[in-house]
Amino acid sequence: MPVLTPIPRLRYARRGANPTLEMVEYVRAALVAAAEPVSRNGLLRVLAEWRHATTRRSLNAVLGFFIAHGLVEEGPRGVLWLPTTTPAVLQAFRAGRRL
Repeated sequence: MPVLTPIPRLRYARRGANPTLEMVEYVRAALVAAAEPVSRNGLLRVLAEWRHATTRRSLNAVLGFFIAHGLVEEGPRGVLWLPTTTPAVLQAFRAGRRL
């Protein structure tokens, strides 16, 4: 008889906020293309220009996933894509001027 494992608890999927893989790729492309931090409203504008508008909930779900995995960092001026970094560089970025 197979061993049944419990159903995993979802960390990022929320009712009304389940972006597709396509949307994740568009958000990633918009962040990579931006040379400076971009606001959430700016991301929504870019996605609408690309004819791939989304809801704020879905955008927040994508950004939450990216932040949790260290791919982006959110600051006072918006969201910034972080190229592949070491944990030390990521810690320094998060500490900012408090170093």
